[in-house]
Order: sequence, then structure tokens, then C-alpha cells
Amino acid sequence: MSNNYKTLIENVVAMRAKELGTEKLDVAFMSIANEYLMLDYDLSIDELESGDTDGGLDGQIDAMFVIVNGALYAGDLGEDIPPKGPLDVQIVIIQSKNSDSFQANPLTIIRSTVNDLFDLSKTYGEYLPNYDEKLQNTFALARQAILATAGRAATVSVRVFYASKGATDNIHQNVIDTSQALQADLVGKTATPDVAINFVGARELVDLVRQPKTRQRQLLHHSALSSDAGDSYLCLVPIDALVSFLSAESGSLIRSMFDANVRDFLGKTEVNEAIRVSLNELEEGDFWWLNNGITIVASAIDPKGKTLALTEPLLVNGLQTSSVIHAFMTDPTVSADLKVKRGKQIVLVKIILPPNEEVRDKVIKATNSQTNIPKPYLRGMDTVHRNIEDALKPDDLFYERRKNQYRNLGKPLNSIVTLSEMAQSLMAAILFRPADARGRPNSLLKSDDDYQMLFSESYDLVMFKNVILAKRLIMGRLPVLFPNEQRTFRNDVVFHVLAYMSAAKFKAPGQAAHGWRTNIVTEAEVDAAITVVAAMFKAAGGTDRVAKNTGFQDLVLLKARSESVVAVEAAAQG
Repeated sequence: MSNNYKTLIENVVAMRAKELGTEKLDVAFMSIANEYLMLDYDLSIDELESGDTDGGLDGQIDAMFVIVNGALYAGDLGEDIPPKGPLDVQIVIIQSKNSDSFQANPLTIIRSTVNDLFDLSKTYGEYLPNYDEKLQNTFALARQAILATAGRAATVSVRVFYASKGATDNIHQNVIDTSQALQADLVGKTATPDVAINFVGARELVDLVRQPKTRQRQLLHHSALSSDAGDSYLCLVPIDALVSFLSAESGSLIRSMFDANVRDFLGKTEVNEAIRVSLNELEEGDFWWLNNGITIVASAIDPKGKTLALTEPLLVNGLQTSSVIHAFMTDPTVSADLKVKRGKQIVLVKIILPPNEEVRDKVIKATNSQTNIPKPYLRGMDTVHRNIEDALKPDDLFYERRKNQYRNLGKPLNSIVTLSEMAQSLMAAILFRPADARGRPNSLLKSDDDYQMLFSESYDLVMFKNVILAKRLIMGRLPVLFPNEQRTFRNDVVFHVLAYMSAAKFKAPGQAAHGWRTNIVTEAEVDAAITVVAAMFKAAGGTDRVAKNTGFQDLVLLKARSESVVAVEAAAQG
């Protein structure tokens, strides 16, 4: 391979390093690899971060993701594995090396890691000292997901990606042999034959990075009615055409086409089973007679005969219908004759071109009003989040109240504030609950009471900006003060530092929400708080479990309040 691809990917890595504000090219290379190797899953910045297992005891696994029914399976979402119905479990393991070739040693170590942590027949009663807790927790999720497939219709796949700047057409035979041994280990440990080891070199990474951000999909229809303005269509679409529209070249479902506000809801078994029964047993009538259909929003609609070219199509309703149809039509156990019969039947598809974001949000809410979708999936469309989005823009901060809305526009990663990051930061700063912020990031929006305390429309919008700037300043100072610590350390202490600083100044959540309007923290304040909290964290054990423990949280808050009392007494004496 020419050195051109190596040069190109090095340029991409250098730009990512600048974007992340780091001089560590290895970190930037890993960021690129994780993002683009997981493109098909359209994970958010927070979700990509949650899969990062890189560190001193990572067993040569830099990132690991467990995908259940198309959605990331995280530690505080155990209840989201449906107890009944079909399951699709995908395990993704990534090893990324900012090196010029592929080596056997990383794969050899991954083999040891897999054999230690991926044994379905073993009960893991305690943490192994030679692996990071986060890595072991992720393997525990993978084991849970695979074990949940027992006795039910399910598919399980494992993909290992080894990324480097090397050439995939010049891999040493020893490396290939080691990869085949790893593949055999994984087949035995996970009880699935669907295991693949993929080498991704400079050329493959460049090809991934070059993929256009704007997507256009062709939807073939049987017949269609359109508005006079051409901004909406009602179509009768053959099931075969819908499956083609929803599928990537590999035949897999294009997850990124499902709107982030509601797409995590795929796979709710009661509805899915009813749709599957219709596909299996329907004898009279057509499929669309028994189904409410699908709603799609797009940024442009171009009619061409019996085809509609849709730019940036997002399915905002009918997600369960789409998922079950795709699974049924790609299921090898379904007879070819039945697939042919169903492929000719019709699905009702509504396509809308909203004039603006506000109308788009109204469409999503209205089309889901009769669907049992929990409020967290629709929170980002509340007025308060649009207001926060507008309030942060003057400071070049882009608030993603919808997953990846600014990332897909190419905004720098360090300028994007996700809804989850904001919720975690507020949980620590105004509710004084840093353990929950660290340990339950995906559950913070489920409680109506918590949500109203985090995102009340009565709050001054400057408060949201000051909190997120304080959190970002803490994250920026941690690697300066502790350059030898891993990123997991920073993630473990950041919210405790934020809560410590807030509790030292404000007595109660209501006072904190009011006080942060004018509370602009300084670098000196942050450094002092980091020094105190980091020392407490290490003395308590310095582990992921400590960071998520309310007992440690109470110690931090007690220390903050005692420091506040001392400061007040000193001021009075002065």
C-alpha cells in the first residue's frame, strides 16, 4: 500500500487531537477508530464514551459495546432486556493502535482477557485484580445479554476490530493465525458461530471518514398522494421496498435512520409479537389494514416516478413495525414462499418535510401520543431544551437535545454539550447527587420529580451555561494536575468535584439553582477542589464502585460543608 493513506489518516488524527484539546495522538486515533467503526449504530458522544475501556488494566481492549435489539445496553439499564420475545445481541470489541502495522501480541492478550472474563459457565462473584472494573462490568453486561437469549428466538454476533495505520493486504501470517485462534476462543465462550475478526488499516479508516454526512435513500412506492406544496406524501409501499429502504448493503438494519428520541424503544415485545403474528398468519386482507403504518420526516423530498428520493430520512413513528418487518424478512427460518407473499403486501408510509425544528418536534410528539413511550425519550423536545440550545450558542457551545444533531453537522466534539452531560452536571451541581450522576447517567430523566428539579423553566438560562462551563473546566484541569491518571479516573471524580464546589457555597438545591446564575468558578477554585476530592477518592479505594457509591458522596458533601463553615467563621473573625 502507498504511504498516502497513512499520511491521510495521520492528518485526520492530528485534526481530532486539536479538536479534543490533547497532544496525545494515541487518544485521538482511538477516538477516530471508535467513532467510525461504530457508525452503523449511530451512538451519541456519551454512548461512545461509555464504551471506552482503555486504561492500564484494559486487557488490550480499548472499547467494548453491547448492543441489544439495536440499542446500547448500559449498566443501569438492565431492565431494558425484554423478558420475552426475540433478541438480537451484538458484541463489539475494538483494539486500536496508532502504529504502522498489525502485531500478534495485542490479539494474544485479548485471548487471555476473553478466556478470563467471557466464560458463560462461570460465576463471577468478585472482581479480578488484573483487570479494570469498567472492563469487567462491560463483560458482565455481555454475559447477561447472551444468557438472556437462552430458550428464545435470538441472534448473537461478536465482532472484533483491530485498527492501526498498517496495510490490511500485508499482515504477517503469525498475526492472522493469532486472530483465528481468538475467533475460535470467542466461538467457544459465547456459544455462537457468528464471530469475526476484522483488520482495519489506514485505507479502510480513510474510506470510513470520507463517508458523506448527508444520507439520501430511495423509497419505491406502489402509489402516493401528495400535498399541493409537495411537503407531505401518503404512500402505499410494498414490504420488499420498505426492507430495501431500511437496509444497508450488508443487509443489516440502518440504525441511524431511527430518530434518537424514540428509536431506543425498538423491541417492546407485546407490540412486536402482535406484528409478527400478522406477518406469520395473515390469510385475508393486506398487512396495512392491521397496522397504523410508519411516519418519516426528511429534509428534502424529490419525487421520481414511482420513487421518492428522501434526504436525511428519519423514522419517527412505526419503529416497532419497521424493526419486526426487517427481522421477519431477513429471518432464515421463515420460508422463502412466505417472504415472497409478504414482500408484495403493503405498508402505509407517511412522509413529512417539516419547515423547521419546532414543527418537527410537534410531528414526533403527535405521532407518538398514542404509543407507550416513556417521557425520557421525548424530553429533548420540551421548550426548556430549545431555550438552553439557544442560550449556549453565543458561547460556541452546541446543545444536542437530539442525539448527534450537531455532530452530524461537523461541529467540533469539544463544543458539543449533550443532554445527558447537562443532566449529569446539574444532578451534581444543584441536587448534590454526584454518585447518581456517575452511576446512573441513563436514568436521570426517568423520574418526573428529578426532571423538574433539573430542568425547570423557572431557572435562569445563564445557570445552565455556568454549570456546564464549570464541569468542562474541571475536566480540563484533571489531566493537568494528574497527568498519569487514566480517563476513567477523570470520569469518576469530575461530578464529585462539581458537587463539592457547589455544596461548599450553597446549602440546598433551591439555593444552588439560584446561585449558579452568578457563580463563575475560577481555575484556582477548581484546582483546590480537585486536590481535596481526588485525595478523598484515592483514600476510599479509587475505584469505579467508589465513585458510584452514595457513602463516598456523603463524605464529599460533609467535607464541603465543613470547609464552608470554616470559611464563614474565618471571615467573621476577620
